[in-house]
Amino acid sequence: MNAAVRRLKEEAKPIARLLGKDKKRTVGWVYLWNSSDLSVLWLGEEGVAGAIEPVFLPEVLEDPISSMPVDVAEFLEALSTVDGKTQSSGS
Repeated sequence: MNAAVRRLKEEAKPIARLLGKDKKRTVGWVYLWNSSDLSVLWLGEEGVAGAIEPVFLPEVLEDPISSMPVDVAEFLEALSTVDGKTQSSGS
C-alpha cells in the first residue's frame, strides 16, 4: 500500500461540539482528519444540532470543503452563521 493511501483518514481529532436545540446538550462532534477532511460523529438522532461550539470561521471550512460532502459543508456553515453573518465565538 502506498503512503498516499495509508494517509487517508488514519487519524482524527475533535475540533467542535454540536449542541442540541437547547444549546446545552452535546449531540455530536466534528472531527478534523489528517487528510484535512471534516466529518460528523452523531451521538443520537442525526441532524438535530442547533449550534456549534466553537463557531467555525470561514477559513476552517475553506480547506477541506473540496473533499467534503456538500451536505456536511452546508450543515457546518449554517451552524456557524446566523442571518447570513458569521457568529463570533463569544456569543
